[in-house]
Amino acid sequence: MTRGFITIATGRDQYYEMAKNLVLSYRLFCGNPCPFAILCDRENEYTGVFDQVILFQPGPRPFFNKFELLKRAPFDETIFIDADCLAYADLNDFWDYFASSDDFSGCGTNYPIDSEKGLFQDGKIGQYNGRVHWKPDICGGLYFIRKGPACDALYDECQNIARHYDEYVWPDFCAPYADETVLCLAMAVHGMHAMDADPANYGHPWEATEMDHDIFTGKCTYATEWHPKVAQGHLVHFGTRYCAKPPYLFEVEKMNLMLKKGLRPSKSGVDLNPIDTLLYRWKLRYYWLQLKDLSCRAVRKLWRILTHTPPAD
Repeated sequence: MTRGFITIATGRDQYYEMAKNLVLSYRLFCGNPCPFAILCDRENEYTGVFDQVILFQPGPRPFFNKFELLKRAPFDETIFIDADCLAYADLNDFWDYFASSDDFSGCGTNYPIDSEKGLFQDGKIGQYNGRVHWKPDICGGLYFIRKGPACDALYDECQNIARHYDEYVWPDFCAPYADETVLCLAMAVHGMHAMDADPANYGHPWEATEMDHDIFTGKCTYATEWHPKVAQGHLVHFGTRYCAKPPYLFEVEKMNLMLKKGLRPSKSGVDLNPIDTLLYRWKLRYYWLQLKDLSCRAVRKLWRILTHTPPAD
């Protein structure tokens, strides 16, 4: 049986660079890394770090490209991770987490069909009304896929739901469309469940009431309003928007410094020369990135005021 990881990147080079950062961070923290593949629309300077490059033609709705994982995942068992993540621990621990999983699953909750929570409501899902008896609710950043007829059938169901997507009623926060809604409904149709979410799997900056991460040491702590502080998380799922901000950029610079010098993360930190100590341990480089970010935002806001340009969505 083969096992490995996969991520997706299409379109702008920014997404490919994020995917490269993910796989490099995984290998930093894993003593025995599994193969890591990328599903993408072209080969370029970033795809060379992956063990397998799987090319496909993206569709018009980017989020729905994730359904291709169900058909194109190259291993018997595959774990998908969003490209906008960085590892802070050995991600091979996820194999134990998904050991009892259905053939497809993600991290989340299974709600009763009459619950007001979840990503769809019975009675508002067209031909599927009355055909589903619970509501899986998963996060789109971490999926488990076991190759076989069950995932083939799930793929076909996802395509059918996607074709009729605008005919159903979805939560407002999923507008204009989302892969999780489709996958969760298709999972329910095919008797698949979400894995009970473990907060230690990943943290999101936009949800955290506190967060502290350091790729030099592997420190990754965070808390939200609905779970207490996690002492050691495995991933930070930054989100594409936050990948352009100083906390992510600073971590990537630190990771690249370790790779350049042949260093590995250590609880006591890494050996740095005096200049790098000032820039990275004392965070002068981070403060510069913050200053640059604030300055650019101020200039953009001033430009909008002067030109009466509304802010971008």
